[in-house]
Formats: sequence, C-alpha cells, structure tokens
Amino acid sequence: MRKFSLFLLLVFVYSISFGQISYPLDYLKPGFHVSYVAKYPVIPKIDGCDDVIAGLDLNKNGKLEILAINDPTISSPSSGDSTKWIFWFENDGNDSYKLLWSVGLPLTANTNGYSFPGVNITDVDGDGNYEICVVNPSNADPTAGVLNPDKIFFYEYDPVTKSFPNEPTFSWNLDYPADGDAGFRLTYLLADDFDKDGKQEIALIDRTSRIHMWIISLDSPELDPFSTFKVEFQDSSLTATWAFDIAVTDFDKDGKKEIWFGTWTNFTWVIVEAEGPDNYVIKKVVTNSHIGSGTTVGTLRSLKFMDINGDGYPEGFAMATNGKLVFIENRRPTDVSEIDSTYFYKVGGWDYTRGADYGDLDGDGNLDIIVTGNYNMVYHIEYNGSGDYRDSLSYTWDVFLVDTTIKQPRYYYVSIPPRDMDGDYKREVIIGSLQRPDSSRAFFLVIESDVPVKVNTGEEIWVGYELYQNYPNPFNPTTWIEFSLPREENVTLKIYTLDGREVKTLIDGVRYSSGRYKVQWDGTDNLGNRVASGVYIYKLKAGNFEVSKKMLLLK
Repeated sequence: MRKFSLFLLLVFVYSISFGQISYPLDYLKPGFHVSYVAKYPVIPKIDGCDDVIAGLDLNKNGKLEILAINDPTISSPSSGDSTKWIFWFENDGNDSYKLLWSVGLPLTANTNGYSFPGVNITDVDGDGNYEICVVNPSNADPTAGVLNPDKIFFYEYDPVTKSFPNEPTFSWNLDYPADGDAGFRLTYLLADDFDKDGKQEIALIDRTSRIHMWIISLDSPELDPFSTFKVEFQDSSLTATWAFDIAVTDFDKDGKKEIWFGTWTNFTWVIVEAEGPDNYVIKKVVTNSHIGSGTTVGTLRSLKFMDINGDGYPEGFAMATNGKLVFIENRRPTDVSEIDSTYFYKVGGWDYTRGADYGDLDGDGNLDIIVTGNYNMVYHIEYNGSGDYRDSLSYTWDVFLVDTTIKQPRYYYVSIPPRDMDGDYKREVIIGSLQRPDSSRAFFLVIESDVPVKVNTGEEIWVGYELYQNYPNPFNPTTWIEFSLPREENVTLKIYTLDGREVKTLIDGVRYSSGRYKVQWDGTDNLGNRVASGVYIYKLKAGNFEVSKKMLLLK
C-alpha cells in the first residue's frame, strides 16, 4: 500500500470556499466541499468533539439531525471545567443546521474527569420516544468522597415539549460495588433486541485492565426516575487494555444474534451469543496478533457487518487503530465458535487511524469508507466494484482531508448519514475534532459532495419526478422509499434482486396525485418470507417515467 506524503499533496495552506463557507484546510479531496462548520458561539462549550452520529430523526419531523458529545478531559479547556456536554442539531435548510438542545452531564466531585464518553440512541421502554443514552467514564474517587457514581444516563424525548429534558430521565451506577475496580470506565453502548424477547437490551463495555462487558434491560413498565434495570449478562474475565467497539450480527445464520465486543489488545474480539431470553454465552475469544500486536491495536466504533457479496451471509469490515483495514470473511460456519484468526484479513492501509464509517457517497453502488487519522489526516477508501475483498488492489486508497493549520485538530470520530441531510441530493460526511478548538476552529465539520446524484432516464429530462435514496441505508430490517410526482400518474414500485428477479411489489399501478410520498419495505418477499442480506434494486415507474436505485440490507 502506497504511503502518502503531505508534500505531494500541497505545500501551502489555502481556504476552502463554497458560497458562504470558508474554512482553512491544506487539502480537501476534489469533488467535495465544506458545507457547514459547527463552532463557537453555536457550540457554547468549546471543547473537543468526542463522538458524532448523523442522519437521525429523533423528533420524527422529517428533518435529519446530528448528535454530538464533547470531551473536555481530552481537549483541556482553559476553564478547567470537565463537564461533558451533549449537543442536538437539526437541519435548517440547505447547508444549514441549528442547535435544538444541549445539556451538561451531572457533575459530582471530579467524576467527569475521565476521558471518552459514549453516546447512542435507545428506546428501552418501547414507547416510540427515543432516549439519548450516554455512558460517562466516571469511576470511584474515594479521596473526593465519591465511591459509586452513576455511569449511564438516559434523556427521553418529550413529544409535548418537542425536546429532551435538562435533567436525566434516569441514571444508574449499574450497582457496581463501591470497592470494585477503581478504573471502571464505560466507553460505549449499543442497543438492540439481542435475545429476541421483544424488549430492547443495551450492551455496554468499559476500558480498564480487566474488560467489563454488560447486557442490561429495563425491568420496569416505563422509563422514569424510579425505574429499575436488570443485568442479563456480565463478564469481566478478559484482561485487555481499552475497549471502544460493539457490533451485532448473526454470523453463522443460526437464528441467534451475537454481540461482538472489541478490545485494544492484539485486535481481540469477544463473541457473545444470545441462546434465548436473558441467556448469553461467550462462544469465542479471537485474538488477531497478525493484524497487529500490542496493547493499542483495536477499533474505535468501526466494526460493521454487511452481506457485501450477496450470498446471504454477513461479512465484516473494521479499521484497526494501527491503520489497517480488516476484512472478516464469512466461510459459512455451522457455529460461531468455529471462527478463528484465519477469518480476519489485514487488507492494507496506513500507519495510524482512529474512527471510520461506511456508505455510498457517489451513488455508484460501491462501498466508501472514510477514516480519521487521529490528528490532521482523514482518508478515503473505495471498493472498485470487483475483485477479492481481501486484496488491497480491489480498493482505491487516497487522502480525503489534510489540516495542518494553526491549532491543528485531532480528527477522531466520523459519521456518514444514511441519506442526504439537507435535501440537495448531495451526500455528506460529518467529522468531529477532538482537539480543543477556539472561535475559528471547528467542533465538527460537514463535508458535502459537489455533485448531486440526479435521476437520468436516457435523453429525456423529467422535471419534478424524483426517486430518493432509501433511508436508512444500509438497513435492517425496514427502510423507507420516497418519491415525488409533478402530476397525477399511475405508480408501480417494486423490489428486485441484482439479477432482475422480482422480490416484492410495494405499489402496483395505483393512481397518485402530484406530491411526495414514502413507502416502507420490511425486508420480506411477496410471500412474507424474510430475504437475505445483500444489495437490492428498487424501481419506480410513474407513467412513462422509470428509474431505479440500489439499497443494501444488512443483518
């Protein structure tokens, strides 16, 4: 894999300018521009962006959102205030976002003084109102009189006020013993119905010398300050350094989900399978010293499973913190316990990376990967559309962004929203800077494609007809398909396999008036059977207008 020299990219600093946006960068990949910069005074607490999630719709009003959390313990604020803050942004027109809500986590003594909080979305009581859930790496501090501080915080959306509360709806210390491991620090969470009992569980992981893995669920009818949770699984038998990643899949296709917990020691993964309601078993611990050996080789929120070759079995992609793209081959094991290090391939990459996310930025059906390099570099990897996924020659590797200006950033987390955020048909990438910015530097950047993905139908120009990219995409198990009509038409909307076999008819010759519509596909065929993971085609026919797009179902 070629190494990239900064001097071959550019030897001077210039300003990226498009419309009203001007932001100092050394280099940005041609075909993209800076469309929005989140900074002071919009961000009242100018500290580093620890995590960012884009493409949400928490208030269900159709305007997509960005959720971010800061980490002053890393960015060293001049105020010395170690409070961690959550920020909720909503799209407010083309290339525009507004801050809807922000809140600081409760601070007790110096319990906010540890780094790398985690944030994600849950609905643990199943009432349809999302919670913003934060795990704060607070631990016991006997010198300050804090023996057992709360570690997980829920802020539930209120449909009446159309916002989130300023105090946690519920917080909990996991009943962790006050005299337990003083280094116990939760760093990440992932919500899913892992054991298929109809209730959402939360998987948790921490970063200490002995890794703690938890699966918890609400044990009350609804979430409120008096709720109780139960621990469905807990294990702390693995000795490792840090841990920042959790993923879920059914790798062996036995109908039972596995939760993959990642550690930063020799790229080691703990695979826990749900055997039934509230019943979990560690099926395998896979150490991958051939990916990279040492106590800082792991992943940062980057393991994703997808059926990339369309064979019905999920494959995995991850970026190791030593800069290597890792492909996890699926050899169709009869049981996940058969997985060993030979399933993991070091494809290629750089010397040092942090966060990564995946999508299809240019609408060509090929996987794009955006990778942060921790400090001033951000990279781009794209599958070429053919070739062995284990072979670095099957990908194009290049630099996405270089930033060595004054007060250089620390680009750490990245999020590719599942669809266009602001309605201009241009795909975005959101990148957070962990280094403490000032009034001129970004908390996070929104990078947007220059060219919209347009509908082409031969030589004809169809004004007002649109078939939008499905969302979410990739998806599991349901997705929404939207289309627009300029006048009344007979509409047909169908799902096909890549080889043209019909899978599902969603609309069959129904008369629609002008307007914008959306239809949900639940991942089943015309007989009601669940379809396999893979790439599917959805095709819209409205009068003489006909167009199709690709979408990716992941399991």
